[in-house]
Amino acid sequence: MRFGLRQNLYLKLFSILLAIVCWFVVSGEEVSLKDFAVPLEYANLPRSLDLSGRVTDTVAVRLRAPEPILRAITEDRLAARIDLSRAVLGEQHIPLDASMIKVPGGAEVVSLAPDRVEVMIERRVGREVPVVAEFAGRPPKGYEIAGHTIDPPTVTIEGPASEVARVSQVTTGTIVLNGETSDYVVDARPIPDAPQGSRVRVSSPGGAVRVRVEIRPVKRVS
Repeated sequence: MRFGLRQNLYLKLFSILLAIVCWFVVSGEEVSLKDFAVPLEYANLPRSLDLSGRVTDTVAVRLRAPEPILRAITEDRLAARIDLSRAVLGEQHIPLDASMIKVPGGAEVVSLAPDRVEVMIERRVGREVPVVAEFAGRPPKGYEIAGHTIDPPTVTIEGPASEVARVSQVTTGTIVLNGETSDYVVDARPIPDAPQGSRVRVSSPGGAVRVRVEIRPVKRVS
């Protein structure tokens, strides 16, 4: 069966005209630049290894796109990802490029800053350390703290070997005892006693520890 060029001629002409109009609309849009602060994710690090110390956690990304596309882009639609599945021990200098940045269609990565990041990779280790309770305040007059117990009394921490070695205990945070006249029980999340930025964390137990403080009347001397 042969089809002539004139079959559905008006529909074909309309389609061509529509395509031409769309092309002019798109090509006529103003192309602009915009900078975004994009969270940087370190992915697929082997379970036996850990990042140590401070790392770059955001990257400045400059995008080029038609103005309507740029207006619709928000930072939560962007992602920067470094694959560490082949990481080795020691200091790493990892170059960043546009292929590591996930951007919406119609947008192009023009530049990145920084264009490389430095990370230190160590062995991940764990060890058991005691839990230490910290208190503030006192029971009212006529009452005293007779003692306290912590359940469990120890937890397991893990992290990069050099940082774990410097942590000797975890703390409960400050437990305030002002006005308490009977045994006081509080659940507290243990916090590694480590410098700010440390990557040491509590691995077990996964939740809080329970602190029980025994408060009793002061014994009067007759």
